[in-house]
Amino acid sequence: MLDMIRNALWGMPLIGLLLSFGGYFTVKTRFLPLRLCGVLKRTVGSLPRGKDGKALLRAVATALGGTVGIGSITGVAYGIAVGGAGSVFWMWVSGLGGMALKYAEVFLAVKHRKQTKNGYVGGAPYILRDLGHPKTAVFFALLCVLASFGVGNLTQIGALTETASAMGISPLLCGGVCGLLLAYCLWGGRERIGRWNGVLVPAASFLYVAVTAWVVLTHASALPDALGRILAGAFGIRPLAGGVSGSLIAASMREGFARGVFSNEAGVGSSPLAHAASGEGDPRRQGEWGIFEVFADTFLVSTLTALALLVTGENSIHALFAPMLWGWGSGLFALLSAVFAFASILSWCYYSRVCLQFLRLPAGETVYSLCSVVCAFLGALLPLESLLTLADVLGGVMIFPNLFLLFKLRERVK
Repeated sequence: MLDMIRNALWGMPLIGLLLSFGGYFTVKTRFLPLRLCGVLKRTVGSLPRGKDGKALLRAVATALGGTVGIGSITGVAYGIAVGGAGSVFWMWVSGLGGMALKYAEVFLAVKHRKQTKNGYVGGAPYILRDLGHPKTAVFFALLCVLASFGVGNLTQIGALTETASAMGISPLLCGGVCGLLLAYCLWGGRERIGRWNGVLVPAASFLYVAVTAWVVLTHASALPDALGRILAGAFGIRPLAGGVSGSLIAASMREGFARGVFSNEAGVGSSPLAHAASGEGDPRRQGEWGIFEVFADTFLVSTLTALALLVTGENSIHALFAPMLWGWGSGLFALLSAVFAFASILSWCYYSRVCLQFLRLPAGETVYSLCSVVCAFLGALLPLESLLTLADVLGGVMIFPNLFLLFKLRERVK
């Protein structure tokens, strides 16, 4: 039943919407995402120092932690297994449009944010309410809280447990440890979440990119064949029987877009909740940080993951890492997986805290924290394939109210 809902949701109508909005904002911003060198120079190349710089770095790290998670590793491997190598091409297409989408939603979140006694808040629920759509605002906020359990908790723990199980670690032990660590962070509040992500995410991302890039370079002779399989699979070309298969095209498009959005969250409206809390007051510059997130996630981490799998012929990144470092590669991959999974969980917890403050539910944050710890334990016991399907459904539904917001304010994006 869940598979049927997921396949129906991620059909051509939703893919067409994402392509249309991505194309519109790409033109609207004068092809800003394609001028990547300038974007990188104005973002990572000029990080401000001082209090504002720290606040900005934490906001970006929180948003990046939500994107560069298990979706960029296990999710990509799952997409190739289900949709074939062609899904990588459609993931790239999703990323190109996603950069403009992410710019637009972050731009609007910062431009229309509000200051409270605890700092700045903003994003889809606040903007939708101010536009006169309070029910849609509440709907988005509730969806974000639910998605934090599926996209940012159960799935991340499930993938981490799969890696731990391959090393002989009990799922019960993995779930219990993750639950305790999550409880420690959640009861430390927003500042603790920001500090954890600000340290862990950049370091783990750099190390993972370095290792997977080394794998691709050492198998460079297989790279042309891998790229050929990606292009052939994207357009349904059957390598042996010949001809074109519409079902192969549909499967690769569905998996490519689903994996891309699950990984970089462009169009979902979640990461702007973190960007609105940054110390950066210029919505254009903060929007460029959104472009950087999609680039780092889709065109660095996810792409290197896909190419490393295709050039080596492995089915999982764990199998790729296992023989490295004189047999210690499995431990390194488990450590990186733990950092990515935990950073993504913490980021989604942050998004939910913003939405819970918007909803003003009695004891909402306390109940949510308890449910999060329970989900961390359950995620270690449930099948990963079902959890990935659930994440696709919850993340996909969030897209609709967010695109409605972008449509209403499309003329305000500079």
